[in-house]
Amino acid sequence: MLSLKEVLVDFQPVGRRAQVAAGQTILAAAQQIGLALGSGGLTAPCGGRGLCGRCRVRVAAGDAGEPTPAEKRFLKPEQLEQGYRLACQAVIQGPLKVEIPPESMLGVQQLQVEGLDVAVVPEAPVKRYNLPLTRTTIETPRPLWQQVAGELEAAYGLDRPEVDFNLALATEPLAAGGSGVVTVRGTEVINIYAGRPAPPPLGLAVDLGTTKVAGFLINLETGATLAADGIMNPQIAYGEDVMARLGYALEGEAAYRRIQEVAIEGLNRLAATLAEQAGVTPADIEEAVIVGNTAMHHLLLHLPVAQLARAPYVPALTTPVEVKARNLGLNFSPGAYVYLQPVIAGFVGGDHVAMILGSRLDEARKVTLGLDIGTNTEIVLSYGGKMLSCSCASGPAFEGAHIAQGMRAITGAIAAVRLSDDGREVYWESIGGAPPLGICGSGILDAVAELYRTGVLNASGRLDLNHPRVRRPAGGGPAEFLLVPAEETGIDSDLVVTQKDISEIQLAKAAIASGTLLLLEAAGLTVDDLEEVVVAGAFGTHLKLESAITIGMFPQLPLGAFRQVGNAAGTGARLALLSLAERQRGETIARRVGYIELMTRPSFQDVFMKLLLLP
Repeated sequence: MLSLKEVLVDFQPVGRRAQVAAGQTILAAAQQIGLALGSGGLTAPCGGRGLCGRCRVRVAAGDAGEPTPAEKRFLKPEQLEQGYRLACQAVIQGPLKVEIPPESMLGVQQLQVEGLDVAVVPEAPVKRYNLPLTRTTIETPRPLWQQVAGELEAAYGLDRPEVDFNLALATEPLAAGGSGVVTVRGTEVINIYAGRPAPPPLGLAVDLGTTKVAGFLINLETGATLAADGIMNPQIAYGEDVMARLGYALEGEAAYRRIQEVAIEGLNRLAATLAEQAGVTPADIEEAVIVGNTAMHHLLLHLPVAQLARAPYVPALTTPVEVKARNLGLNFSPGAYVYLQPVIAGFVGGDHVAMILGSRLDEARKVTLGLDIGTNTEIVLSYGGKMLSCSCASGPAFEGAHIAQGMRAITGAIAAVRLSDDGREVYWESIGGAPPLGICGSGILDAVAELYRTGVLNASGRLDLNHPRVRRPAGGGPAEFLLVPAEETGIDSDLVVTQKDISEIQLAKAAIASGTLLLLEAAGLTVDDLEEVVVAGAFGTHLKLESAITIGMFPQLPLGAFRQVGNAAGTGARLALLSLAERQRGETIARRVGYIELMTRPSFQDVFMKLLLLP
């Protein structure tokens, strides 16, 4: 039996030293001290199950036990001899010095925060009222909050206003007298400012993505965005895709609570950053709207997820939700509410509703395709006043996962590639202009498109073994294309595009193209009927349209038919925050959108197999 004694683990190059219990994995220790939650931390795309081989570390000193079968599968014998291990497999036996290589490290993520600007007349769910809190008022023998409610009723005609219980307990601020500013939601008093100036009524809109979280602090009277920022979703430490996170939550109540808590911690951290930028405090936030896919929605609310993690992927709840912010652990004003838009299906959530709302696809007059490309891709077809949607699993490759040297869009990731001279000359761009550490989604998409355009790839996606940049690894294995030689990288080894990488992109593009064709088929339309394509989401913002068209991921339409709209889900969240009418419109959209499950379509398998080929 291993002892549970505390031992010192030194994580480099981040300089984190911590006493942790022996007998746990290196990844668990990193998660325990928060080293998997921010820049410079350790990535674990599969949630620590030994399935992806991406959490590679080097044990520079100390004993981490014998290599497991998973490690022998992902690591070469010479790498094991050099001390390389998988953090999710290596078990701490005693004091360790652990080096996190750049390709396994979380960095500064390229976050897509902004989307379209849509004009809307503010009609927020909260309203402000000025009350004269005179000395006589304060000294009245009636209960203080009964007096405030009475003044609201007498001065403004509010019918039997109630007071949030937690706010009723906090009567001390009223002792200053003078005047007060009261915030009312419906007929409930949710906040009061007395004895100090009141900031404008503030709201927070959040797009809670699987990988990225975008937040907007809004003046609810004017509609102005006071601050906007983004963070990595800290749940990444427990799995890069939704299925991995659902699996983690199902490991037990403690695991579920933890994955919920890290999301709440991230939201509180983001709210504090935005409030600081605007010169206010998170306690001034009086209303919030959060949109996310169905898994993020359920994990945030701690809803049952067992039925969501297996076919037929049924949500526990699809209706809109209003909940006190404090009940979720959010540090907002005493009586603030959080509104979550309705979800549509197991893999089509409130963020898809928000994307449709934010890009105005519900009122499109043309036959319009909308794609929200992220870790999961949601597609909607708007035609003749109707809407149909579906979801397809495309995201892991576009986020850098499942790619041999893939990484998220952080500093040092190759984000653009161009080839010339029949593929002999390679031009690349990295984020931040840094020496490349790997390749992110837009980079690998460019690379595959350029390889195909220059003839290095054939229509089936096979590399030309006679090309001077194509080779087979010394130890055998699938062919690979030399993208960047070791001396030009930041990892002292060649950066390559492997035959398996190309296959992963073919799978992802075939999924999106199949979803498009099957939506059109269900609507009785063809590609020739398409007039416009709206591309949303972080990956959709940064990808090169020509590359997506070249490999057949997008329909063969003129570039002028495409519109890249950025974070349309964030725009939809802001609209729902600012306007009750827009909130109602979002709920109507959720009821109007028809959903098709691709896997149940008789033609899906045939269509998918055909679309694996490059056009």
